[in-house]
Amino acid sequence: MVFPQTVLPLVVELYLDGAWAEVTSHVYRRDMVHVSRGRADWAGLVDESTLALTFDNRDGRYSPRNPTGTYYGQLARNTPIRAAIEAGTVYLELPGTTSSATAPDAAALGITGDIDIRIDLELANWRAAGIDLCGKYESTSDQRSWALYLDTAGDGQLTLRWSTAGTLATVLDRESTVPVPAPAGRRQALRATLDVNDGSGNHVVTFYYADTIAGPWTQLGDPVTTAGTTSIFDGTGSLEVGDVADLTDSGVVGRVYAFQLLNGIAGTAVANPDFTAQTAGAASFNDTASTPNTWTIGTGASLSNRRYRFAGEVTSWPPRSDITGTDVTVPVQATGVLRRLAQSGSVLGSAMYRGRIYDTDGLVAYWPMEDAEGSTSLAPALEHDPLTVIGSPTLASFEDFIASNPILVLNDAELRGSAPAYTDTGQTQIRFLMAVPAAGDGDNQSVLTFYTTGSTRRWELHYGTGGTLGLRAFDTGGTQLFDTGDVAFAVNGELLLVSVELTQDGADIDYNLLTLEPGASSGLSQSGTLAANTVGRVGSFIVNPAGGLADTAIGHLSVQNVVTTLFDLGSQLDAWRGENAGRRIERLCSEEGVTFRAIGDLDDTTRLGAQLPGTLVDLIRQAADADAGMLYEPREVLGLGYRTRTSLYNQTASLALDYEQHELAESPSPVDDDRAIANDVTVTRTGGSSARAVQETGTLSVLAPPNGVGRYPSEVTVAVEYDLDLFEQAGWRLHLGTVDEARFPQLDLNLANAAFDATLTENARELEVGDRVTVANPPSWLPPETISQLVQGYSEELGNFEQTIKVNCSPESPYQVATYDGTSRYMPYDTVTNEALDTTETGVDITTPTGPLWSTSPGGNFDIMIGGERMTVTAVGAAAGTVQTLTVTRSVNGVVKSHASGAEVALFLPAIYAL
Repeated sequence: MVFPQTVLPLVVELYLDGAWAEVTSHVYRRDMVHVSRGRADWAGLVDESTLALTFDNRDGRYSPRNPTGTYYGQLARNTPIRAAIEAGTVYLELPGTTSSATAPDAAALGITGDIDIRIDLELANWRAAGIDLCGKYESTSDQRSWALYLDTAGDGQLTLRWSTAGTLATVLDRESTVPVPAPAGRRQALRATLDVNDGSGNHVVTFYYADTIAGPWTQLGDPVTTAGTTSIFDGTGSLEVGDVADLTDSGVVGRVYAFQLLNGIAGTAVANPDFTAQTAGAASFNDTASTPNTWTIGTGASLSNRRYRFAGEVTSWPPRSDITGTDVTVPVQATGVLRRLAQSGSVLGSAMYRGRIYDTDGLVAYWPMEDAEGSTSLAPALEHDPLTVIGSPTLASFEDFIASNPILVLNDAELRGSAPAYTDTGQTQIRFLMAVPAAGDGDNQSVLTFYTTGSTRRWELHYGTGGTLGLRAFDTGGTQLFDTGDVAFAVNGELLLVSVELTQDGADIDYNLLTLEPGASSGLSQSGTLAANTVGRVGSFIVNPAGGLADTAIGHLSVQNVVTTLFDLGSQLDAWRGENAGRRIERLCSEEGVTFRAIGDLDDTTRLGAQLPGTLVDLIRQAADADAGMLYEPREVLGLGYRTRTSLYNQTASLALDYEQHELAESPSPVDDDRAIANDVTVTRTGGSSARAVQETGTLSVLAPPNGVGRYPSEVTVAVEYDLDLFEQAGWRLHLGTVDEARFPQLDLNLANAAFDATLTENARELEVGDRVTVANPPSWLPPETISQLVQGYSEELGNFEQTIKVNCSPESPYQVATYDGTSRYMPYDTVTNEALDTTETGVDITTPTGPLWSTSPGGNFDIMIGGERMTVTAVGAAAGTVQTLTVTRSVNGVVKSHASGAEVALFLPAIYAL
């Protein structure tokens, strides 16, 4: 028997002493466990997730200051907690790292010819960089056979790798010509086939995807055909699913449902682990291949049927007792990570500062030089000495570098400092920002002099009034060893990242002087070799020695003992302009150590403008607002998630309910109000212009009632890249604000309802923020069309024999958008009937005063709405001026009624131009 005939299989865990400890037996089930996630409606900010439950504390273990308690010293503020229900389909749970399920080598697995590889999985982020999926690939003793993975760029390209002789030198990679989809439903199956000899002297790799491993399969891009036949090495490595230990990428973070390895394309299955058919918690099992393989679940992985309900932190442990001292409890209110992140209020540094701090390859010294006016020295960002100021530079006065907080203007001052002792690697790189006025500055002046420990003791970077830069060096006696002379870098009036690079090349020094402008895809350089000299380490240096530069701005001075490409700071130099919103959220979370999850294609999100200083939460919300997607807190891990706007488009229903089958706990309660109306929308770009969109016709227009609803203005600021982006932004937000249908703020589910079978129950438990929910056959007092809503959030109650979910909803119809499939059509906005209609007439005369006129092309038949009656148009007659006759099938939605002349004619599903 299962729930609700038995107790709901709830599991609660605390993270104590570095491991998850199950504490379910201490949870008072007499009290409901409450969970909330998401937001109340689409217009609001995401709320912090919450979990409320009560611990039995009669033995004092949950009193954090009780020295005799079992958990004394372990119950800190923000102790991680998670809750799950153990029921439903089993899967292989994988946390990433090196976790996998493995089967030992066997003769049947030694495929050397055509191969067919299939895997059915759900990823936490389908656009994460570098994900090992499966393989038989061992580098030890050159036992490489094959592997399937998503590429390291994170753009979703599926790659099949194999070796013809087991060695690294004989490895071949073939990549899909298009990325795999990033499914809104999170789960999909992937497939790769290798035809080692196509009969024409070629080998061919073909990629596919499907909803599940059962298919049907859709080809992913074009087959990859390469001249020459090939073969696969028969290695002795184990077969691995979820991570391939000897590849350099990360393993799967998510779930694997099934895997198949076929000898031959659509051939015999030689490995066939169906993880959904296994027992949760099992450590090993045999698959159903013709020669069964024994699969072992590796460390960190597990066979699980958990449906996680919440992951968060316990912020306080308040012991409580009744007056008799017999009922001793700790009522806990846990929250997601948003609460802690929002409370910090700490403003993140400038893009350039963060670029230096988080890109630390060989970084040994760094001075941001963003110090405030009144500072008497310039603070380091690392643990070393500050820069000494000689003179009076104008601090925090140059603001033109959008990637930086204001930096100083030299004003004839010298800046002196030294690098701490570090390992001499034979490489030295000194970088800084520089802005020389358009009119130039002091002629033949040293911008930077630095001293090294090699035979070349002093180096000078010099400037000339024509906008030149040059590099010269001197030996220990002060003799000049070389001078590039005045090189035409044209630095006057430019914002530049300058790099001096020195590399010990045997007995010689290779030098390179480079500049890069913000947003540029190429820079300028001057390089050469100083023979028979050494460079050593950087010791001391002077910026603007002798004070010869007055109006030049300098900032973000760094020293590295590794020479890296100038472009590794290119995005930071341009303050990440042009970065996709989803990628910005992903990057910010990575930089701040926040676990990140994603639904949708992060690269198919709005391009953003410059990342300006702000709090982490503010910057993430700015990105989400610009893309108009959904922030959320994942329920399986403590972290943040982002659901892209495009993942909301044209969804199939994740949960399909039927009112007549009593699958709702309460009758739906529509609301026809003005809460979500915005018919006059102005969108302003951060630091830029604005655009306005106004609904001037129709029932929700700015016209006075009854022709419209009056003016409902809305103003929003978005951090998009260009002013031209604002017009589409305004149009999309106007579209969302003029949805002419009732809202269903809440749909109530009771999973103990007899109408909920196993499939419906599992679908309800898997429901995620942004998913589509439908209710077929609504009550007769509502319109007959299927109710279609998007999940904005939900609240949930878990009891012994109860599980109820109240789903917060908004209309899904705005996200039914046009596609380039030849069937979408746009709607003339002023069509009306040109005659009165009885209840059965199938020839409908219409007039379209403005146009365009109606047609069945493209796509053939289509549906229209007249006065709430849905009709299917099967033919469109020739136009007589603005009048046409539509041949229709009446009462498609069950509505039977007559219509007056002049009634509005509208497409049932008009094409919407998506943002």
